[in-house]
Amino acid sequence: MIVVEGFFDCLKVWQSGLLNVVALMGSSLSEAQQKFLSDFARVVLFLDGDEAGRTAARDIASMLVHQTFVKIVNLPDGKQPDQLSSEEIKTVIGSL
Repeated sequence: MIVVEGFFDCLKVWQSGLLNVVALMGSSLSEAQQKFLSDFARVVLFLDGDEAGRTAARDIASMLVHQTFVKIVNLPDGKQPDQLSSEEIKTVIGSL
């Protein structure tokens, strides 16, 4: 499961052909979202390349790491998943 921050990020990743994607609708993980994500064998955190996104990725990974495999994708400063091309998204996610 690929986790992004917002719905535009979610749509862009989905349009790139990666259909297992959900949006947090922010940069924090609720208890219900944690329970949902813990059911997947693998979670990829594809959050924004800013301080809030990086902090959220570390915090969320620490919550999920005891329940499932977690990978963090680090985007360059100021970049968001919805700003990448479909090919860039597939390259970044496909290389994991």
